[in-house]
Amino acid sequence: MPSRRAREDNVVLVELDKAVDLIGAHVIDATPSAGIAPSIALSYMIDGLKPVKIAEIKSRYFPHVSLVSNGIASQPKIELYKYESGGVKLVLISRNFAMEDGESSYLIAEKIYRFLVERNARNYYLLTGIRLTGSRGVYVASADPDGVREFVKAGAKILRSLDEVPADRLSSHLMHLYLKGTGRVWLLAAEVMPYFPDPAAAKELLELLSKVLKFEIDLTRLEEEIRRQKEIIEEFRRDYERMLQDKVKGDKEPHYIG
Repeated sequence: MPSRRAREDNVVLVELDKAVDLIGAHVIDATPSAGIAPSIALSYMIDGLKPVKIAEIKSRYFPHVSLVSNGIASQPKIELYKYESGGVKLVLISRNFAMEDGESSYLIAEKIYRFLVERNARNYYLLTGIRLTGSRGVYVASADPDGVREFVKAGAKILRSLDEVPADRLSSHLMHLYLKGTGRVWLLAAEVMPYFPDPAAAKELLELLSKVLKFEIDLTRLEEEIRRQKEIIEEFRRDYERMLQDKVKGDKEPHYIG
């Protein structure tokens, strides 16, 4: 069995800015989850805020697959971006795959954690999607009561109980490393429509984050996507109802033998 050092060597973090200043930065991680609302929110932040890529992680432990988006194939990747404006610093952890292997996920999470905390990026926010009540909203949980109050004042609901965190192994390990190391962890769980991509839930996450962390982001394009999706779902509903009506009508028609 390979030594821990040998296994760690299979996770490489490439720094693109050796002098990057992350003191006081808020780290935002979007775990793959139902409705992909966290991933939509993070991608929208990268497109809208135009952050600078500061590092990327490469590893043989990543899934051995090619991912296709808009007809373009790419390899699994993790990228770290920095946004800074008006005294606000954000670090965005972007990835296009889930990880469920415990040991390799921990090694990758530990590499990311060390890189960020050594540069004093000590605040960690995990975005996820859940299905609790079916009523729209974003829930917050944290060991920091002051931080919870800020999110509640901005419109979040308190997440009072949860059997398990709806996150993959990589995000779960990163959250626990931050919880043990800095204690400054917030879980933000958006109520989602689980069977479709949910841009409305992504918008709720972004509205809440921008209020509490005090950054500005234009949500116009996301609102247009929400409108388009509503039209598609409404059309799907009408087609489904029409299909059922045709089936009932067909069942009532007389059948003759001979």
